[in-house]
Amino acid sequence: MINGGYGRKMVVKELFGKVKIYRLHTRVDNRGSLEYVFDENTAIFKSRETRIYSMPKEGTFFGIHYREESNPMTKFVTVIRGRGMDYIIDLRKGSPTYLEWESIELSEENAFAVQIPAGFGHAFISLQNDTIQLYSVDRSGNDAHSKQINYKDSKIGLKLPIPISEISDYDLSAPVVSESGE
Repeated sequence: MINGGYGRKMVVKELFGKVKIYRLHTRVDNRGSLEYVFDENTAIFKSRETRIYSMPKEGTFFGIHYREESNPMTKFVTVIRGRGMDYIIDLRKGSPTYLEWESIELSEENAFAVQIPAGFGHAFISLQNDTIQLYSVDRSGNDAHSKQINYKDSKIGLKLPIPISEISDYDLSAPVVSESGE
């Protein structure tokens, strides 16, 4: 486990000039571990709703979901058990990195978290059984109507490290970029 300064969260990388990757502060003692998810270092992100996704099977996939910049929603994602590959896709039409993607492994061991603003697609695949993801948004679910893009879209070229074992019907039938309005 990572053991940094008390209550500190550190930005370790920035993607596309907007997406931040944090290393969460973890404190470990004889009772177990304590992880600081939201504190003064992420004060700019105001969590309105937090969800916990439990993925019993390796290869559980959540397709490319996004919010347009005109109707923003920021996501904050980390893994609290197991491991998963998190994907961030630039969907800002005027951006020089439009349709490019980056991935980062999130795990309980590396204590990374990703803050994803509107204008970016987000996808996730569990890399082991019994992975648990903590997923927070700055708008309530009633306001959070995300759009999606098909993960097989050749314009994006997403590469998954393992086969998909579980996927929703709406991710399977999501439109490609040219059909989605992106």
